[in-house]
Amino acid sequence: MTITEGCLMLENLELIPVNIIDTTEKIDAVCEKYRIHSSQILFSKNKLQELLSEMDKSEFLHIVDSFRIHHILAFCDDTPILYGPYCTELLASSEISILLSNLKIRDIQPETLAKLRSRYTVKPQQNVQYHLNILFSSLTGDSTIHATRNLDLSPLSYAHEEETVSRDIAIKLVREHYATEQRLMKSISEGNYTAASEAWHFLHNAVSYKNIGHTLEVARVSAGITRTMLRIGALNAGLPAEINDRISGKSGRFMLKARTMDEIYMEHERLIKEYCDIIKEYKSKAYSSLVLSVRYLMENEYEKALTLEDIAEELSLSPSHIVHRFKRETGTTPMAYLNFVRMKKAAEALTKTSMSIQEIAAEVGILDSNYFVKCFKKVYGVTPSGYRKKYKG
Repeated sequence: MTITEGCLMLENLELIPVNIIDTTEKIDAVCEKYRIHSSQILFSKNKLQELLSEMDKSEFLHIVDSFRIHHILAFCDDTPILYGPYCTELLASSEISILLSNLKIRDIQPETLAKLRSRYTVKPQQNVQYHLNILFSSLTGDSTIHATRNLDLSPLSYAHEEETVSRDIAIKLVREHYATEQRLMKSISEGNYTAASEAWHFLHNAVSYKNIGHTLEVARVSAGITRTMLRIGALNAGLPAEINDRISGKSGRFMLKARTMDEIYMEHERLIKEYCDIIKEYKSKAYSSLVLSVRYLMENEYEKALTLEDIAEELSLSPSHIVHRFKRETGTTPMAYLNFVRMKKAAEALTKTSMSIQEIAAEVGILDSNYFVKCFKKVYGVTPSGYRKKYKG
């Protein structure tokens, strides 16, 4: 296997560019290809050649630039190779914004730099070095592990200044993060979906130095933290504890079953909206906590074989008390309202799905399809089949 073939193989396997830079023309081409800003000293005129001329050929020179983009400069026998660019961490737009501010760079937007960095593969530094060592060993027959020397070409790389900058970045991020968490909880307590959603998106996009390996398990832990903040917001709004627990518990169970990051992301959106909708209804003072709890139970568990006794037991109240309060505030009985909810859900299924009448009946908690047809006609004045024919498509 030639050096060229080996470099191509490593690039295809790791998705990190491997360039042989043994001529001035190749060095110039690499600089032109990978320079995204003039502050990247590595790609300034003659810098690569200068580093190559000063290098010990037995070492790996690990280089980090202003934007925390990494490269490794090395010699395979006498052939100079540039391995990179790659990244070892993901930076959110807010973190990049602070980084650019400390670099005093104003001619590139954080979103633009984030997009440019996202083109590069993200891997742990030790893995990158290991794979390059394996390649060199295969090409040369020398299994010696190359020593690695680190070189930070960022203007912020001086030890004392770097420590100060890192501390300043951390303080800014923590303060901003805390303020946004407070804003999220306040927005939830007010039932303000727009503000709550904006706050959550900020927190989601600004996870401090998101390292690779952000697995579903990590996402579930993050979701648990978010649910806690939403519960606190709902608690501050005075939302009945049984409703708060049901909303949070249902979401928690969904998160455990989620199999993709998109499912978890969408569940956050849904959960925030559900909390805001129920809190807005609660704050309108249209219903007491008791009636609101009964309505919520029916609207979210209508597919179950609910009885008045089940509801009473769930709320630790007598059936007669529930019926009396519910009818006084809504003008109807709890079971009549449950039937209305079921028929409303059935009507949606009739127009939005191709499920059979029997399937829809079972889906809304009614196993007797004849009884379902009778209930549906009583609410809508037409049979389920007639409703579907009239309103679907």
